[in-house]
Amino acid sequence: MLPQGLQRLLGSQFAKLQEQANQVLEELKAMRIEGQAGGGAVRAVVSGMGELQSVQIDPKLLNPEDAEILQDLIVVAVRDAMRNAEAVQQQKMQSLLQSLPFGGILGFGR
Repeated sequence: MLPQGLQRLLGSQFAKLQEQANQVLEELKAMRIEGQAGGGAVRAVVSGMGELQSVQIDPKLLNPEDAEILQDLIVVAVRDAMRNAEAVQQQKMQSLLQSLPFGGILGFGR
């Protein structure tokens, strides 16, 4: 939520901005972003909000002797997916902020 002073300054733009922000959040929730490790042997999928949705493991890695390696690969794949989701979040929010009438003044670029 924006501070009261900024809301007043934006005036009618505030409602539009809030609607756009809600739309971005819905888009992020619906997105599926993948991360991987081990050359794709372990894949993790997160939502655009960074919530883990699934993990896929190549059956060749399901050897009990390789359990520690598999655990490490899962962590790497999940972190990769979360980093990818964070990059998408930043891109979406930057785009939203650039739509502000004075985005350049606030350092959001235009």
